[in-house]
Amino acid sequence: MTTLALVKKTSFTVASLATTILLSICTPVRAFMFGTSGIQFDRDTSINFTFDQSHGSYQSSLLVAKYQVDDKGTSYGNIFPPLFQEIKPSDNGAADEWKGTFGNAVTSNNGSITQTFTFLQDQTYALLLWSDSGTGNQFEQYASSSTFMNSPEWFAANNQFRRDDCILTGCQQAVFGDFKLDYNSPESFTSINGGKGPEQYSLLTMAQLAQGTKISFDDAGGGNDRDFQDFTVSAELAPEPVTVFGTMMGIGALAAARGKKKRHHQPEK
Repeated sequence: MTTLALVKKTSFTVASLATTILLSICTPVRAFMFGTSGIQFDRDTSINFTFDQSHGSYQSSLLVAKYQVDDKGTSYGNIFPPLFQEIKPSDNGAADEWKGTFGNAVTSNNGSITQTFTFLQDQTYALLLWSDSGTGNQFEQYASSSTFMNSPEWFAANNQFRRDDCILTGCQQAVFGDFKLDYNSPESFTSINGGKGPEQYSLLTMAQLAQGTKISFDDAGGGNDRDFQDFTVSAELAPEPVTVFGTMMGIGALAAARGKKKRHHQPEK
């Protein structure tokens, strides 16, 4: 894990908010959760993330954070190495709305456009988009897929940035599901999606993950315009090795059975 960390300290002035956040983390295990309230599975689950494209002049990295509460009531998140990182703001300056593609402006630690992350059973996670705010200095600000982490109560340890632009309950900075994006249109996200606002793309079903679906961020640039087109990836359940092995065993057994049946019905000479 990197040395970066997100921290939230409780206080009497935000007692009700703190209670809400703590309960959201400490509630009894939920079978499945993947959206703006967090990411959680009831068993170890691997997800394939595939990079789509980035837009905007900020240079960003997409990471996974696991958050929890310690014995002092402090919420914090341990941050894992980047899934994807931009090595320059875009492919070709401001062309195509500062478009960045994999292999040009964007890369990964192993050079693959698809990265697999295993979410451990009953642990709560979030995706984090860390950006340079246009200065070239890495990790100056972040946008979390978990809305409540985008509030003034959360801040980056050893970093000056905190989300003072959002209300105490947080700003939604990520959308999930079958939404539409138009990089060449000045229309709002809601208009482009037929009147459906970002809040209607706040969670995924297991069926959506099984078939593959989109996740896209607003990096809080441009006055936090919430166009949700700054960093887009797809997410899909990774095949389980046991399932693949079981399928192969089943095919082998079926072939053996057919061979045995064929020999059994051969006419006698």
